[in-house]
Amino acid sequence: MAPSTAESARHVRDGAIDAIYALDDALREALIGLSDSEQEKLKIEFGKIMGELSLNLINPVLEAYPELVLDKIEWANVAKTRAQSR
Repeated sequence: MAPSTAESARHVRDGAIDAIYALDDALREALIGLSDSEQEKLKIEFGKIMGELSLNLINPVLEAYPELVLDKIEWANVAKTRAQSR
């Protein structure tokens, strides 16, 4: 779903990026002390959710607003900025 304004779309993109990074941090912590089998299962479940964020939020926004496409450095900067504001 892509919002009707670029500003709203930017907030959707940035929020989804932040969510993916927050999930990645949570996963990293959650894996500590788990068996290899448990780790794999948890990674798969987190990966599904991260993929849904990309498919259902980020990708539609970037298709509708190509000017919001980021390179890797800009993507990481969005994640860092959002994490600091949390």
